[in-house]
Amino acid sequence: MNPFTVILTPEAQRDVLRLDATVQTRILGRIEWIGANAELIRHQMMQGDEWRGCFKYRVGDYRIIYQMDPSAKKLTVLKAGHRREVYE
Repeated sequence: MNPFTVILTPEAQRDVLRLDATVQTRILGRIEWIGANAELIRHQMMQGDEWRGCFKYRVGDYRIIYQMDPSAKKLTVLKAGHRREVYE
């Protein structure tokens, strides 16, 4: 089992930098964990046309929104932030 390559979009990088240091550490640690365990975890598909092909992962009150390409072993993080703001 090889880990997925994790890519943060510029928007996701900005989102993470806006968070408190402790939350940043939790989010980045969880993103790394998702990449290492992508083949083992159950990914929660998002609903709605604008989120087609996207998945979400919950970290307390925060969400990580990402896309996966299993054939290329690539995980692209699109957004990360508080649940009331991340879906906007």
